[in-house]
Amino acid sequence: MNKPMNHRTGIVKLIILVALLLCSTVFAGSILMRNYGDNQVNIGADAITFTAFKGKFISSVNEVGDIESSSNIEIRCRVKSRGREGVAILDLVSEGTKVEKGDFLCQLDDSLLREELTERKIIVAKDKSDVIKAESQLDAAKSKLAEFSEGRFLQQVAKLKADIFVAEEKLNRAIEKYQHTVTLNRKGYATESQKESDKSALDIAKENLTLAKGELRIYENHSREREEAELNSEIKQQEAQLEASQYRLELSQQREAEFLRQVESCRITAPQAGTVVYANDSDRRDSSIVIEEGALIRDGQEIFYLPDPSKMQVNAKVNDSKINKVKAGQRVEVRVDTAPETPIAGLVRRVSAFPLPRRYYQAPIEYEVFVDITESSPLIREGLRGKVEIFVEQLDDVVMAPVSSLVLTGKETYFVIVKTPAGKIEPRSVSIGSNNEKFAVITKGLSPGEEVLVDADTYRDSIEFPSTP
Repeated sequence: MNKPMNHRTGIVKLIILVALLLCSTVFAGSILMRNYGDNQVNIGADAITFTAFKGKFISSVNEVGDIESSSNIEIRCRVKSRGREGVAILDLVSEGTKVEKGDFLCQLDDSLLREELTERKIIVAKDKSDVIKAESQLDAAKSKLAEFSEGRFLQQVAKLKADIFVAEEKLNRAIEKYQHTVTLNRKGYATESQKESDKSALDIAKENLTLAKGELRIYENHSREREEAELNSEIKQQEAQLEASQYRLELSQQREAEFLRQVESCRITAPQAGTVVYANDSDRRDSSIVIEEGALIRDGQEIFYLPDPSKMQVNAKVNDSKINKVKAGQRVEVRVDTAPETPIAGLVRRVSAFPLPRRYYQAPIEYEVFVDITESSPLIREGLRGKVEIFVEQLDDVVMAPVSSLVLTGKETYFVIVKTPAGKIEPRSVSIGSNNEKFAVITKGLSPGEEVLVDADTYRDSIEFPSTP
């Protein structure tokens, strides 16, 4: 009898325990639902809202840069030191002076150069004299050849031919005389000794004629060639002498011209209109470079910068995260630090294709962007800093909401928290387009006039966002 009673008692206890568990579950659920509703009420009452609107969307890139001239000429010293520390500045215009093309800028010490230039002029004069002398000697050598070819040679040939003619005449007379003596000897009127004597005279006459003809042949075929060769050799020597003299003169004239250019380079004038800026450099550890009267300037050292104030630009550095948005031709507003409330119009002229060298380890990657200032303004001056706002995108008649009203869930799913006219709140999935630092374009999911919570991400844990596929 005890066993059935104990069994019924256990069943009753089990039923009571299950009932208590069910009651506690319902009570906890009601508490949670009430708390979530309270959170909705609290969020709706305390949160700051913004009304979505339709209008013009403008996206821009904001950076800072240096204001400078896009036509900035560096004027350097072009006077060679020639073993000295440099050349001294004797006179120069004041920094900030506005100059026109050709105006005086600086006078360097040219006293030593003028002395050397005078010595070079003396050398040039001597070399010119040597050239004139060599030309005269060459003309004389050519005249000798012409005199021989057209005068002495013909005279000598004529003389030798005359000698031949005389020898022929003597030979003819000797022949006639010998023949007459032979006839007389046959008749007994002339002796044998006379005959032999006339025969010897005839032989001598023949020999003299042969010698005369030989001298003409030798003179025409050998002596003439030798003498002409000697005269031509003398001409070539004089030509070489003249060429050497001309080279010396050319070299000395080049050196004279170089010294003349050096003297002229001591007087520096403006190559274009602009405002004079001294090329001072106080960043050197050994000594500062200060442009002033008496300062020594090295060959190639910068003395002035001559920016053209009518062609000003801003050299801005744009972070690599924004550089793909910037294109040549985009509209820009420039605001100088001295008057930040006044915008000055500009245009992007060029975007560098390569980044600047990093200034330090893990420094941001930056690109140079050159902005032409298209509006004339007295606020723009060389050396100032300016903020540039580059307008990279413009969309008309689009729905916009604050960037801070967006909540990112998952990888690419955005929500806004909408406050309904009844005062309730609801998370809503939206599609977004372009955005700037303040607003995002809402392409789907939100209408103009609806209220969304600002700083929506702070309510992330209090809102249950629906899952998206």
